[in-house]
Amino acid sequence: MRNIRKCLGLGLLSLALAVSGPVSAMAGQTGPGAVYRPSVNGISIYVSKKGSTVTLSRYNSTIGSWPAQIGRESATGDKVQQGDGITPSGKFYVCTKNDQSQYYLSLGLSYPNIDDAERGLADGLINEEQYKAIVDANKAGEQPPWDTPLGGAIMIHGEQGGGTAGCIAVTNDVMDILWEYCNLGVPVTVGP
Repeated sequence: MRNIRKCLGLGLLSLALAVSGPVSAMAGQTGPGAVYRPSVNGISIYVSKKGSTVTLSRYNSTIGSWPAQIGRESATGDKVQQGDGITPSGKFYVCTKNDQSQYYLSLGLSYPNIDDAERGLADGLINEEQYKAIVDANKAGEQPPWDTPLGGAIMIHGEQGGGTAGCIAVTNDVMDILWEYCNLGVPVTVGP
């Protein structure tokens, strides 16, 4: 079933590319200055840390909103570094899809983003080389390095039981819906 989903997702992306002409498959934060752009299929995700919800929309029309488990203290704080267990706030994009996830299915988010890299460099958490690698990946719409002191591998994923270490967890049936709709590049906003 997962392989069918994967093929359908690629087919929809191919159709979108054929209709709209050459566009980046990673249409979240791409291009100069990592401009935040809508995805090619109009899909976006909003994660409310205070409300502990995930909302899936197409062209600003809500498809569904569901409960989610969020990292510790993330309703009031923002992720600072690897291991703090906090869900990051900000504008990201889906940079990877994993159908072999430890937690059913997962959509990887492009944390750290450029704002996180700037903060990390200013605070002395990362060096110039790490900063440049994060910025370059975000501008190219690729997965940023997840092995810096800022942390990474922040996912929206299926059930795991209990809290998360900074990820966003939903039930497996909700994860099936998100997986179906979300191509690489889908914008994800994590807010209050």
